[in-house]
Amino acid sequence: MQDHPEFVPTLRVADGPMRGVSFRLSRVQQVIGRAMATADIVLQDPHLSRKHATVQVTDEGVALVDLGSTNGTWVNDRRIDAPAWLSDGDVIRMGRSELRFSDPGMARTDPVGIRFDARQTHRPTLPLPIAPNRRPQDDGSTWGMPREVEARS
Repeated sequence: MQDHPEFVPTLRVADGPMRGVSFRLSRVQQVIGRAMATADIVLQDPHLSRKHATVQVTDEGVALVDLGSTNGTWVNDRRIDAPAWLSDGDVIRMGRSELRFSDPGMARTDPVGIRFDARQTHRPTLPLPIAPNRRPQDDGSTWGMPREVEARS
């Protein structure tokens, strides 16, 4: 992780007062909250507790723990009351802020949350048909199409 900072897990504020801001996670336990004096990851959201939750990268994964906050911590629309192990693409809600967890080393989603399917074996889109070039010619026919085809159309 130290050798490749682009593979560091992050929390990105997807919605709320600090939308667009990203925070890199580390092996050191980080407190998420609204108070600069007590939090490592500060969210300017009055609906957060001063010390709302902790997040920590471990050998087993990334753990998120609610610290008994008044409004709770939610992962994928479920309130957590025990440590939650985060997966790439998880949505975390605290106060009025929504964060998206991204782990580039285990990515199954792109940064905006569209899922990749590793089992997919074919391209899901089909090429669009190309319309014939229909420029008029001097004799009144359409370029690229014989006169008998034009008469039927």
